Amino acid sequence: MDKFDQLIIQHLSEDARQSNAEVARKIGLSRTAVAGRLKRLEDKGIVSGYKVELRNPRKSVAAYFQMNFTHLDYDSLLPLINQIEEIKDCRSITGDIDLIIYAEADTMEALDTVRIRLSELPKMSYIVTHPVLKDLVTS
Repeated sequence: MDKFDQLIIQHLSEDARQSNAEVARKIGLSRTAVAGRLKRLEDKGIVSGYKVELRNPRKSVAAYFQMNFTHLDYDSLLPLINQIEEIKDCRSITGDIDLIIYAEADTMEALDTVRIRLSELPKMSYIVTHPVLKDLVTS
């Protein structure tokens, strides 16, 4: 990936709705060159899709879940985690904790259901819940 590929990704990350012509004008390439580079990035799986992210004002509660497993097997866990629609983010980290998951729900009861479902994952050793009190910085 060269500097032009990185610039294309940067501009589309800021606004995925802009046209190839707009991106081309901003980075100094032709529309055709941008389209070709973008196609290659998609074919390589570097760019895997375009999506709209909505902030749902109904989602009034959130929590982080610290999780540890006796044996961490991503291939079996990720499909189960992806079935829980309230989960917005899942990260593998180093240290004493295997995964940190962020979830948003309409109610505390729904968030508790998420916690129960997570606690039932295979080879779960322990789970710690950290409810979010206030959003201080958002992007």
